[in-house]
Amino acid sequence: RAPLTPVRRPPASSWELIRTFIPGTASPQASASLPFSTSPAGRAVRRPRHRHGGVMSILNGPFTFRQAATKGVHPKELGELCAAGELVRPSQGLFLPRHLADDPDARIAAISLVLPPGAAVARETAAWLLGVDVRPPARWQHAPLLECLVPLGAIRPRRPDVRAYISDLPAQDVMTLGPVPCTTATRTALDLARYRPRFLGLGAVDALTHLGLTSVPELKAAATGLDGHRFIRRAREVIDLCEPATESTGESWTRLRIIDAGFPRPTVQISLRDSTGREVYRLDMGFKDAKVAVEYDGTEHHLRTVAQRAHDDARRDDIHARFGWHTLAADKGGVLGARPDLEGALMEALGLSFEYRRQAWHSFDV
Repeated sequence: RAPLTPVRRPPASSWELIRTFIPGTASPQASASLPFSTSPAGRAVRRPRHRHGGVMSILNGPFTFRQAATKGVHPKELGELCAAGELVRPSQGLFLPRHLADDPDARIAAISLVLPPGAAVARETAAWLLGVDVRPPARWQHAPLLECLVPLGAIRPRRPDVRAYISDLPAQDVMTLGPVPCTTATRTALDLARYRPRFLGLGAVDALTHLGLTSVPELKAAATGLDGHRFIRRAREVIDLCEPATESTGESWTRLRIIDAGFPRPTVQISLRDSTGREVYRLDMGFKDAKVAVEYDGTEHHLRTVAQRAHDDARRDDIHARFGWHTLAADKGGVLGARPDLEGALMEALGLSFEYRRQAWHSFDV
């Protein structure tokens, strides 16, 4: 009978090499003894070794790197907390506990810690404080930019993590969110329509008007008198295309693709009702005369699982059977990429034929 060979536990340093741990393969008691946890992305990350009073005291709200240092928190501890998903970084040198990441008051308090004197947060940062995420797809996994406007005659701050722009900043364009000066929703939407690529600007304008924070007449009035200013023509085109009923950024991008290709402007949020007047379905956009609809399928709610895809297929089959509508589906790759598959499918469904050359939308420099 062969002798039993004792199982040796790997030394502590060997745990650094373990990256294949899958949650659920070990008991809770066993996994609790491991010196690493899993991040929100599912990666194995090292647990902070311990939490002394300094660490616990900073996890109640936003704080800066310097404030953490005064509490005796080592930079390595901050890195471990970020890797474990317990801290997020809205900006360089700024930290926010994960459970406060979606709290508007916590966002405002965080920005107030790094905002230069005399400046007002603007553009992407202002939209973020107002509850609208306008980050381009290339930066969805990164913190929002810290952007601010500095009035004429003031000194522009020189921090690598702050994008500061010298601009006219009249009092009516500034409001206060707690302790933070911030451009109004109207000024924020106008600036994003001017200085962002058209598809990002339209997504921002649609979202801000959808929430009722501003309106198309207010935006048109704000653009009046800006003839000759940089990118004002682009902003006016975006405002003319605004549809406040739009419910997602992906819908805004899809609608712009359709219009840019030369199709008629589609109707948005088409309600399909039964004989009693009850709404059964609502389509993102479409052409009522031809009964052709286009819907944007986001990854999170439509494409992540097989069940989601099957549900959408069954829904569209039922729409065709009960209401006679033909529904086309578009996703991020089909809308943002260079292949004109969406335009080709829409031409076929509408019985049209014309030449069109699509260009990919890029946002890496934003």
